[in-house]
Amino acid sequence: MFNPDFYPTPEAVFYKMIEGYDITGKTILEPSAGKGDLVELLKLNGAKEVISCENEPDLRTILESKCKVIASDFLTVTSEQISHVDYILMNPPFSKGAQHILHAWNIAPAGCQIIALANLNTVKNRYSSNREELEALIQAHGSFDDIGQAFNEAQRT
Repeated sequence: MFNPDFYPTPEAVFYKMIEGYDITGKTILEPSAGKGDLVELLKLNGAKEVISCENEPDLRTILESKCKVIASDFLTVTSEQISHVDYILMNPPFSKGAQHILHAWNIAPAGCQIIALANLNTVKNRYSSNREELEALIQAHGSFDDIGQAFNEAQRT
């Protein structure tokens, strides 16, 4: 169950992620939902519907009891499947963070907000074309915050 990319989002980080956003009554996609920690927090904080994806079979089994799972692999999700989504809120696998964020950008419906938690190296270390593309995307359409050592006290550090 605990693959190398499984790092459940700490509750304090979730609240930092949604700061300034109104998720009440919204439909939200959590693309790499793990065992559903973010799903639970989104629902607790007023999300109307949360849909998700999860590649790991054991985690997907847990997740299916918490929300609708639309795919195993987020990178196979199409814009048609999420045309009704207001937000994409994600803690993608750090090894594929840039790829997941770029895919979210490419399939998000108009007006959809994307909020992603990624390893700072994903944004600052441009060793690949995906990371270069991500940096350009952030400069043109978004922003990022360095939230420090967010996983020091996490379930998995």
